[in-house]
Amino acid sequence: MRKVDEVVNDAGCLWRETLTHDVGIDGQIEYVDPEGRATGRLVAVQIKSGASYFSSRSDGYVHFRPEPKHRNYWASFPLPVIVVLHHPEEDLTIWADARHHLRYEETSGIAVPENRRLTPAAVLDVLRLDGELPALGFDPVDLMHRMAAQSNGTKVTSQSFFDLFFHGLTDLAHCLYFAMDLALEIRSAKDLLLDHEDRFLSWGPDDYAFLDRYIAFLVAHDLVRLDFDNWRRSTEDGLVGVFLAPLTRKGRDLVRTAAELDKAFFPPEQGPRRSLVEERPVHMPFTDAGERLLHIERFKETLRHQPR
Repeated sequence: MRKVDEVVNDAGCLWRETLTHDVGIDGQIEYVDPEGRATGRLVAVQIKSGASYFSSRSDGYVHFRPEPKHRNYWASFPLPVIVVLHHPEEDLTIWADARHHLRYEETSGIAVPENRRLTPAAVLDVLRLDGELPALGFDPVDLMHRMAAQSNGTKVTSQSFFDLFFHGLTDLAHCLYFAMDLALEIRSAKDLLLDHEDRFLSWGPDDYAFLDRYIAFLVAHDLVRLDFDNWRRSTEDGLVGVFLAPLTRKGRDLVRTAAELDKAFFPPEQGPRRSLVEERPVHMPFTDAGERLLHIERFKETLRHQPR
């Protein structure tokens, strides 16, 4: 990873290593504009270092075959994913757009051109995989507009990314909670408070797809530290995932900016009011009738008498 870190820093951008366990993502590159502002433009990176990864070379290509779990993960990831191959003895570092290849090419292997070196200039090419580079730094207000515009319908009781995010804040607004109960409670509250004939009457496949887009949005904009692979596995099993994830620096900037706007829109002299940024109590119901509690006590007692 040191080589990638060096090249990314030479390009004037940020390299952020993945500190928690993840499947097939070693870190992220973030674009920093010429004024030194982090922009939120991200690309995910998987690094493979060692001569063994260059054992299959022909016609100017290194042929890399990712594991099935990586292929599925990279193809579904909400950010571009590049694979970087590094040959320490030759000081050769090359890259390929793994997500694009796995989504649109017929072969499972990835042919990485030997002349596609990872250089500081190439880092900017990598960051352009998602479109032209942004001209400004991270803009929390623009992101709030985009969150409010992303919804699961046009009814007055429909939900938006904005609703799910700000209703999901917990732990003194340092963490974000999501589970199906949050979406259902928001819907029920809107149905009750916004008494309107054009109500949100059902929850169908399009609405579950909306929730998937919301989670992908959080990851793509680096708002929470979320295990996306765990979420993806739960949806593949036909379930709606649950998480309680800490906000990233960008997530905290978004919340702080929203709180400042809230005070500007509704100054204290207008009288008491609720705040936009408040924590939601998260409660895990203890529904055991006693059998499991007693079993756990028996297990601990049995364990205590086992040799270490």
